[in-house]
Amino acid sequence: MQESSGKTVTLGLAEVAVEVVKKTASLLRATSWKCIHNFLRNSQAVAFSPDGTMLATGSIEIKLWDLQTGEVIHTIKRNSGILKSLAFSPDGKTLISTGLSQRIELWNTISGEQIREYVTHAYGVNALVFGADGKTFVSGDRGKTVQIWNADEEHATATFVKHDDWVNALAISGNGAILASGSYDETIKLWNLNTKTEIATFNAQSPVFSIAFSPDTRLFVCGCADGKIKLWNWQTGEFVGVIVGHSDEVYSVAINSDSTVLASGCADKTIKLWNLQTGEEITTLTGHESSVKKLVFSPDGQMLVSAGANGAVKVWQRG
Repeated sequence: MQESSGKTVTLGLAEVAVEVVKKTASLLRATSWKCIHNFLRNSQAVAFSPDGTMLATGSIEIKLWDLQTGEVIHTIKRNSGILKSLAFSPDGKTLISTGLSQRIELWNTISGEQIREYVTHAYGVNALVFGADGKTFVSGDRGKTVQIWNADEEHATATFVKHDDWVNALAISGNGAILASGSYDETIKLWNLNTKTEIATFNAQSPVFSIAFSPDTRLFVCGCADGKIKLWNWQTGEFVGVIVGHSDEVYSVAINSDSTVLASGCADKTIKLWNLQTGEEITTLTGHESSVKKLVFSPDGQMLVSAGANGAVKVWQRG
């Protein structure tokens, strides 16, 4: 590193790391978040398009919103139960949705038309996630099942019944190679998406409701029924630690695009933002009147959308 005088200063890596963490923590503490929109009371799922221009929300029907104008682009009518999960493809041109049924729907986000429908192994799909290739997607259901799909094919390409209870949460690593599944059975399983094999099992010691990978692909975190957030380095298998601060079940976790901020939504009606490097609480966001069930950061990390159990959706902006 160069000083203004031109002299070279050599610092140990540990010292540099400490300084970076200190500066990051200070900046994060100084950052405020405020609710800028409170626009729905009938949504159970939310998703940002990868380019950050569209927001999908839904309960029975799905609405696609233009985030620049605040206008509804499409209202998509469904007939397969209350919505549980939404996920955009990496190019944003398609959207998958599922509810309390055995059906998954694939939609064209430009036309709003349905492309295809899939029938799953068991009733009650709890989680969906799109793969990095834009064709692969994964479902987790109440039949203890994880299924891998190709969007162009009618039937699943792989089906795993390895959990001992409902599969509640799914996440895919930033490099698109690793899938994590979390269950009421208190475990998280990691899967290699290329070989379609199980590679590791982690014991969360509490039912798992939500999972997120850090975009830098180093960590994954889970939100649990015991009110704790647990962190692992999935590459080494090392247990990194526990974040404690909520007083009830943690239903949702999300990590921003630069892997500095972790958001958690809880049955205690609060959202907490954490410094992912230190585990320090940055702030608590209040205003929901029911459990916070879903959280999603915008791709640039400047907005956070939350959905409550009563259908209320709030948009928070970083100040």
